[in-house]
Amino acid sequence: MEWINILIVEDETPLAEMHAEFIKQNGGCRQIWLAGTLAQARMMTERFKPDLILLDNFLPDGQGIELLHELTLSGYGGGIVFITAASDMDTVAEALRYGVFDYLIKPLAYDRLAQTLQRYSQRRQALKDKARVNQRRIDEMFNTYARGGEQAALPAGIDELTLIKIRALFEDPEIRHTAESVAQQIGLSRTTARRYLEFFAANNRLVAEIIYGKVGRPQRIYRSAGSG
Repeated sequence: MEWINILIVEDETPLAEMHAEFIKQNGGCRQIWLAGTLAQARMMTERFKPDLILLDNFLPDGQGIELLHELTLSGYGGGIVFITAASDMDTVAEALRYGVFDYLIKPLAYDRLAQTLQRYSQRRQALKDKARVNQRRIDEMFNTYARGGEQAALPAGIDELTLIKIRALFEDPEIRHTAESVAQQIGLSRTTARRYLEFFAANNRLVAEIIYGKVGRPQRIYRSAGSG
């Protein structure tokens, strides 16, 4: 994976930090900056010129789609990935029209983000290649190549046995877990445990909540989607 610089635009600081931690663990990133508002994002984009922007749509001083418009018109040379709860077709269509590289719906599945980062890095490398390309290479760059053969039932980095073990921890609908508690009970790293928990959350099997305590950092707590 090519080394890239990334700007994360997300007003929930604990969530932005989770994204940054995952990206660092995933590798391939040289520098990560965090912005919590459109104003900060504009300033940091102009100053640092990130290769990739992970952009939330709902921000305190406006919508991320506004920044997408501005950057497209200004000729910004990097890529933009929407990471947002906005799942209405109008927003999706507008984002596609203005050239987002990918569109990820919250709660974010980190294995999906890893795939996006890998594809973006591969595209950057391909664009630096001065040789002539064939149709398949172009299809891969535009992410439209339909791969033949059987598709895996689960995404890369997710295995069925571990899913079963983690799901068993939530059989009691009243139980709550963090990535740390799951990691300890299953024998995983915290990053791996979080990846599985976010996979469940993205598929509406678990609900993720941010709990702000009186001491220390806020925690991301997971519970069964069937509990209140």
